[in-house]
Amino acid sequence: MQATHAVMVRVADVDAPRAQAKAAGAVILAEPADQPYGERQYSARDPGGHLWTFSRSIADIAQQEWGGRMA
Repeated sequence: MQATHAVMVRVADVDAPRAQAKAAGAVILAEPADQPYGERQYSARDPGGHLWTFSRSIADIAQQEWGGRMA
């Protein structure tokens, strides 16, 4: 089954829920990691095939510093 959408959830701690998600049957698609745009994130697919990204802000980085641009 291919996911048709994804959900991003803001959390206070990215690392702690990762173990709980894996224990509940989620497949971890991207381990917790600091991103150049100032977020710490991990991504998972739950047993129902839904895609989730859990994110926490760790720094306020200007978009030009990480290569972002206005659309």
